[in-house]
Amino acid sequence: MKKMHSFQNIKFVVSSNEKAFTLIEVLIAFSIFSTIIFFMTPIFQIILNTKGNDAELQAMEWEVFCSQIKKEIRLSSRAEVVSGRLILTNDTEKVQIEMYGSNLRRRVNSTGHEIILQNVSQSSFSLTNNAVKITVIDTRGKEYAVTCYSLVNWNRES
Repeated sequence: MKKMHSFQNIKFVVSSNEKAFTLIEVLIAFSIFSTIIFFMTPIFQIILNTKGNDAELQAMEWEVFCSQIKKEIRLSSRAEVVSGRLILTNDTEKVQIEMYGSNLRRRVNSTGHEIILQNVSQSSFSLTNNAVKITVIDTRGKEYAVTCYSLVNWNRES
C-alpha cells in the first residue's frame, strides 16, 4: 500500500513508489532515440552507395591518368620498357612509371614518389612503332588499356 503524507507537514504529496518513469524521462529518451535513428538512415545510404561511387572514381582517375601519360609520352624523346617499368627520356629528365604496391607511381631521375593511379593489381607496358600500350587491371579485376603515340620518331638512331 502506498504511503501518503499529510498536507500539514509537507507541502507536496509524495509517493514512496520510485520505480516508474516520469513523463519527462520518457520524452528525453524518445528524443535521443529519434535523433539517433534520424542520423543513422543517411549513414546507411552512404555506406551502401559507395560501391557505385568507387567505380565512378576509378573511371575518372583512369581518364586523368591517360591524359597525364599521353602528355608525358608526347614530350619524351625516347621510351623503353625495362623489367616491368616504363622509362621515358626527355632532354634532361628520365621519368619512370612503375608499380609500387597497389599503385602506379611516377619518379623523375629515380627520385620522388608521385602516385598517378591507385587500386592497381597488374600493369604491363609494351612498345610498338612510336607508341606505348599500357594495360592495367584494377583490384576489382576490370581491365583498362590505352595506346599513347609519340610525336618524335623513337626508331631513329641519334
